[in-house]
Amino acid sequence: MHVLTGQEVPPEFIHMRTRSTLPWGEISKDVQARMNEGQDYFASFTDIVIDLATKECMKEDQSDDIIVLGLQACLTRGRLAEALFISTGSHSIEVLSLRCIVLFTLSDTAGLQEALNEITAGVSEESPPSDQVRLSTAKVLLAAAERDTSVIVAVMEFDNLLETYPEQVEEPLTETMFTLYVVGDLLRVVGQEARASRINDTLQDMALKGNHRMFLALSENLRGNVCNLSGSFQEAEKHYLRVKEISEILSFKLGLAIAYNNLGTLRANTLKLEDAVEFFKKAYELMDTDVTKTAPLANMGEISLLLGNYDDAEEYLDEAIKIEEKTESGTLEVYAWYVILLIRTNRVNEAKKYIKLVKDRVETSEKPLHKAAYLLAKGVYDTSKKKWKLAIKAFEEVVKIGREKSLFELLVRGEMNLAQTHMQAYQDEADEEELKKAVHHLDDLIQIAKEQGLQHLYAEALLLRSDIFRLAGKNMEAKSDAERALSVANYVEDTRLQDQSNHQLDLIAGRTPEPVTEPDISEKMQRVAGFKPAGTLKPIPRPDIHVLITLCKESGLSEYVYHFNSEIEMDSGLIGGFISAITTFSNEVMGKIGMLRSINHEGFTLMMEHTDTRIVTLIAQQESFDIRYLLREFANQVEELLPEVQLERITETTFSKVDELVIELFSVQEVDPN
Repeated sequence: MHVLTGQEVPPEFIHMRTRSTLPWGEISKDVQARMNEGQDYFASFTDIVIDLATKECMKEDQSDDIIVLGLQACLTRGRLAEALFISTGSHSIEVLSLRCIVLFTLSDTAGLQEALNEITAGVSEESPPSDQVRLSTAKVLLAAAERDTSVIVAVMEFDNLLETYPEQVEEPLTETMFTLYVVGDLLRVVGQEARASRINDTLQDMALKGNHRMFLALSENLRGNVCNLSGSFQEAEKHYLRVKEISEILSFKLGLAIAYNNLGTLRANTLKLEDAVEFFKKAYELMDTDVTKTAPLANMGEISLLLGNYDDAEEYLDEAIKIEEKTESGTLEVYAWYVILLIRTNRVNEAKKYIKLVKDRVETSEKPLHKAAYLLAKGVYDTSKKKWKLAIKAFEEVVKIGREKSLFELLVRGEMNLAQTHMQAYQDEADEEELKKAVHHLDDLIQIAKEQGLQHLYAEALLLRSDIFRLAGKNMEAKSDAERALSVANYVEDTRLQDQSNHQLDLIAGRTPEPVTEPDISEKMQRVAGFKPAGTLKPIPRPDIHVLITLCKESGLSEYVYHFNSEIEMDSGLIGGFISAITTFSNEVMGKIGMLRSINHEGFTLMMEHTDTRIVTLIAQQESFDIRYLLREFANQVEELLPEVQLERITETTFSKVDELVIELFSVQEVDPN
């Protein structure tokens, strides 16, 4: 029996070269024949062993070693459909553990559970340590796929096993390295970038030691994802390009698809949406299973929809829906985008049917993304019917989900849809109050972009606010925003943003006449809704908050005061008088559209929210989106608790309820009197 040497076996498979049951002589001969025909060595080797395993899996008496070798080759080439076929029906613990990797990649939790059950039945405390590690890796993969809290226990068990049997780090090598990759990515998702980087260092060292290029590619991908989390987008792109480079050498189709998908997300993160579509299209073309095709199709459909390319959007979303109907993978977002497409193309009655479909499916789902997808579709539907209040309620719920679950994309999309809805309501009713509210939501987006260091989103939101100021005749404010947007565009060297900013400044100065075909502001807002964060929300330290005051608009008197910090004394009467005076001055100079919302002075920020009858003020160390959001929530809810402005009608019980609202919203720690 011929045993291939280390030079003849690709490094990804050297750990299997001592398995004497494998027909190395036959493999070597066939590889040489293909190479004589001009085929690449690595592609020849992997094609040969995949073909060999495909034939073997159809035999009644199978060789587990041949199946395992074929699975390793399928994984290294990203040929998941063939890997599923080859591993079907096998009861080998080693084959089942590799099958778990395939099922995890395809997000098939039911299949993972079935494979785990069989591994569990076949592994005991007397089993070899390698099989115990395989069982542990399968548990980690299932818990990670389900985003279950049991993943913590599973990872601890995995760590303990490797500490007990350190020699098992390299046996089973593939399962161990893939589990390290999954654990590292989980840590990244929950914001533990330092721990994720340390896990990735271990993975990269193992991959370099064995020259396992597939795992080098995955390590580079994880490194890029960690860079995204910290906002280092240029570094992230370098890592993704490295993934692309390695994957091309290996003909690793899945790795190429991952690289293109992540590069597309990076482009969407900087709102270069046309470029993003092209990258997602390349990712889609490389996917060889229905389940993996759905995500790029959904991305292409959504972005094409926002860009107004409705024919393209319909083509992508139609195909995504067909796949979803067949696979039932739970990608409900495609239905939501399809609803919005139907509304944009004046097929509102048909859209109503799909809204009901999404609603019915969401009721059986616990995923916040699914609920948000339904709310977005419903909000757009209500907007098309000019049911402004219902639409605003739906989009506010999207913002709430985004904030509570730290889902960055939902936060931006919800705020943008709120601004767009108020803008459309203004265009329909010419009510300046709606214009003011549109500006307020753009204020929130600007604050989010500043806190998260997202320069492109910051500039786009500034330009949109400049548009509204220009529409309202507030040219000084419009010019200020456009100049700030131009400064950002120059800093990030984005020619599209530079052109937009200069065009806006020319319009404000009257150097360029108003174009006849320029899209209205609400249409421009659609583009910004295409923002896709490459990372997650970075945690922002909560600023100190000092005092909350509600003032009667008519009298200027304070009716409710809550001190968060007893060490800082503030006279609510003086503050109330100052706020009333400055608000009156602001209204005289700027009107409703430029209504004053914050004042900064020597380490303090005074934030204001305006209701029909009150000015609600919070004094804090500095402004943040989260504090602004809570202040707005308080302002809205206090209107129900204090319906009467006359102080003599407000009872002690009513004030106690307002105290409870403050404690609940702002998470105030009550002081124990003892």
